[in-house]
Amino acid sequence: MNCPAPSLQLSATQMERFDRDGYLVVRDVFSDADLQPVIEEIEAEVDSRARKLFAEGKLSRLYDEYGFKHRLGMISRETDAVAKAIWNGSLCGPAFFHLIANPNLLDVAEQFCGPELIASSVYRLRPKLPNYAYGEVPWHQDSGYMEPFCDKATVLTVWLPLVDATEENGCMWVIKGAHKRGTVARHHGRKDKPYLIITAGDLPQGEQVCAEVPKGGVLLLHNLTPHASFENRSDHVRWSMDLRYQSAALPTNARISRLPGEIVPDEAQGIPIACYPPEADFLVRSRLRPTEVVTDPAVFHDLRAKHLGRPVTRRWSGNVTEE
Repeated sequence: MNCPAPSLQLSATQMERFDRDGYLVVRDVFSDADLQPVIEEIEAEVDSRARKLFAEGKLSRLYDEYGFKHRLGMISRETDAVAKAIWNGSLCGPAFFHLIANPNLLDVAEQFCGPELIASSVYRLRPKLPNYAYGEVPWHQDSGYMEPFCDKATVLTVWLPLVDATEENGCMWVIKGAHKRGTVARHHGRKDKPYLIITAGDLPQGEQVCAEVPKGGVLLLHNLTPHASFENRSDHVRWSMDLRYQSAALPTNARISRLPGEIVPDEAQGIPIACYPPEADFLVRSRLRPTEVVTDPAVFHDLRAKHLGRPVTRRWSGNVTEE
């Protein structure tokens, strides 16, 4: 079967840069119209939670005169309850699904992961509040959270801001080319935060690059690229999401038929059920099994709600830091 080329085609230079550096900033993947439904879903959730806290006497005012970039920051001067409630993947409305399945974004992901494309429901919403340390994320590799079997494959992280991401408001930092050296030997956990950390003594050598991304663009990361984000020193919230894509040939818990040559999970042989077992995978693009592609936001919602996750890899289980 002849497959049409993706409409958002990266150049050979861009592909070479990603292979060499382990990251790539791509501008103009999304229009404002693509992102606005997600922003509106977030705004509605913030408003609902603020009104509930106000009614309970836990918030002195609604701060509803403030817009998307500032309202959560103003609320969080009184309480961080709203921010923590929507952190990570707690929101999973139709707009979130449609963003994950955005054709331009899938065109980009396909060029790294192939046409039989798996999306992970392990997306994360990241509202980084001004001058608030909770939103800082220490140096780590995404592979540190995944099964070791998948370390040598490309599992693509797509980090996308919903406002311009700058050094001032806490954009991502990456270590250029460090993905070529494989998985860092040690990651540490902390009992007070759900993060893995590469400590200073284990951090790979290399240029630390500030990866600013304008709204509408994306930062693409290889799963072995060390990255981090630091304090938001601006007066507004740095809203962002991160999504993950992989080839359907890799281990996956997506409910799909398996094609010849694809890896079938076999834990007796050391082949895990998925690269990231705690959350559900789903087929987001396919030419060979199009009827198995998830196209309904309600199905996406149910996948997240009903998935019985396996524990994350235990390869770092002995490295827990008391802080």
